[in-house]
Amino acid sequence: MAEKRLTSYCGLYCLDCVPSKKCLFENLEKFEQQLEEVELEKYVLLKSSSNSTFKKYPVFLEVLAEIKKLKCSAPCRENGGIADCKIRSCAISKKYEGCWECSEFKDCKLLFPIKKVHPLLNHNLKIIKNQGIDNWTAKRGKHYSWSKQ
Repeated sequence: MAEKRLTSYCGLYCLDCVPSKKCLFENLEKFEQQLEEVELEKYVLLKSSSNSTFKKYPVFLEVLAEIKKLKCSAPCRENGGIADCKIRSCAISKKYEGCWECSEFKDCKLLFPIKKVHPLLNHNLKIIKNQGIDNWTAKRGKHYSWSKQ
């Protein structure tokens, strides 16, 4: 049952995604609190006169803010992830449990952009199609192109 709940419509496993890493986002929150507590912004301002890298501190804060926005609050099947996900909408509109039920998943234009980041997506979809949604995760491929697993 957990496998189905954590399997996205596109064939990715939610717990493999960076946005699902609760520990990462908890640590980001703590980090931001520490930055504020020590008033690092004021310290960086002083240091920037002798080290030009510190002048980029506002960009650093901007990147941190964007990373925080990546946090996923729920699995795809519970409307987590991208709010207006076209893949999820497509599968639901066709009354599919996921893309593996579609005969066009290998050449789907909606899936193409995520295949650049998730190189074994077709592999996952084939496994789910053959093994079922409750029995596939032990055989899934690596999640990201840079992943070891």
